[in-house]
Amino acid sequence: MIDSTILAGLLGVGGSIAGTILGYKLNNTKADINVFIDNRVVLYYMENNFAMYVPITITNEGNKSATISDFKIKLKSPTNQTWDLFWYSFAEDNGHKNEPWCDGKRASPVLIHGNSGTQHHIKLIELGLTSEGLSNVILPAGGYTLELEYFNRDKKPMSKQEYSLNIGTEAHESLAKIRQDKEDLRTWIFGLERKN
Repeated sequence: MIDSTILAGLLGVGGSIAGTILGYKLNNTKADINVFIDNRVVLYYMENNFAMYVPITITNEGNKSATISDFKIKLKSPTNQTWDLFWYSFAEDNGHKNEPWCDGKRASPVLIHGNSGTQHHIKLIELGLTSEGLSNVILPAGGYTLELEYFNRDKKPMSKQEYSLNIGTEAHESLAKIRQDKEDLRTWIFGLERKN
């Protein structure tokens, strides 16, 4: 029979060793970054250019901090046209105030602390123009693929995600008119489904 004092000492030593090992493992966990689009995007034309507002959630399930330096979106139409949108700025959704979206600070790296998460709205734009000075993004009705890619502080890709969205006939017709009218800054909201 083991003396209760000795048993308590052995348990204390065992617990201390287990705690040290667990602490070491937690302190040496790498960053584990994931970025998700929050189920919708907002499309519109800003004067000559096509723009997209994207609400995102960024999580870091690792212990180390990490930086996201850039976001890019590739939009592929049902007619196999592809447009590359680059991150222009953060954005603010003022719909609850019956006001339009507005730009926040310019695109800048996002620091994500360990074991944390954050949410942002980001604005991405496509700068291509036609010979008439209109955006080269013409959105026919049908199914689209949207690919989100994000990059670490060394500008190396961290991950890609694919989503699908559908533009119906009414939205297509309205967006075609908005594209022609530089004064019309109305937006259209489209739901997304994650593909991977």
